Amino acid sequence: MKVIMLAAGVGKRMSAVTNVIPKCLIKVGEKTLLERHLEIISLLGIKDIVFVVGHFKEKIKEIVEKNSNGFNIKYIENEQYTKGSILSLWYARDELNDDVLIMDADVLYHDELLRMLAESNNKNCFLLDKNCDDTGEEMMLFVRGDNVVGISKVNSYDCDFKGEGVGFFKLAANDCHKLKNILEEFEQAGKVNVEYEDSLHELLSHCTAGFESVDDLPWIEIDFEEDIERAGREILPKIENVDRN
Repeated sequence: MKVIMLAAGVGKRMSAVTNVIPKCLIKVGEKTLLERHLEIISLLGIKDIVFVVGHFKEKIKEIVEKNSNGFNIKYIENEQYTKGSILSLWYARDELNDDVLIMDADVLYHDELLRMLAESNNKNCFLLDKNCDDTGEEMMLFVRGDNVVGISKVNSYDCDFKGEGVGFFKLAANDCHKLKNILEEFEQAGKVNVEYEDSLHELLSHCTAGFESVDDLPWIEIDFEEDIERAGREILPKIENVDRN
């Protein structure tokens, strides 16, 4: 199993911060999001990490190299990082050749979330949190039976229930070629200003994907400056409290 970490984006909605550093180098407590990712991935025993970089790529590489002991690190540059995140996954398409965890780099989370994903009996798997607001900013997962049948911020799909996706996805090796083909189709059609989750939504027409519920575990995606404050004030203490108990 390998990790593909999507860390190329500009973070336009919080430019006062991201004009200086990429989102994954935001500090929450004493550590950056990136340092926390590496610690958690190490705990799971995963050695191979592919970083898709673009915005402030050298700053990301500097932190990775300081914390890369025991990892096999590869960098892929998204030269069009100001466009949609779909391109980050497209640039990494040749790395879709093994069981893979596709991860947004701008998430703070308890390590149990990633363990649940990696060890899930669902060969293709999302993480779903029903304790969420649906304001139009959240990437929502729509579930029918045991399977995720839709992914969208703006569209709605017939479902039994829905919840917010954490921003991580496990893809089985024998389905990787399907996602790779979809990414090629998006790029050839010029659909390069969309989010990579659009390709995962299309993938659901070609294979099944389950989910693990993470309703009781703390996490936050850093999209706005106020998310940084909430991460430090609310989410990090919850993570530390889970660890103590």
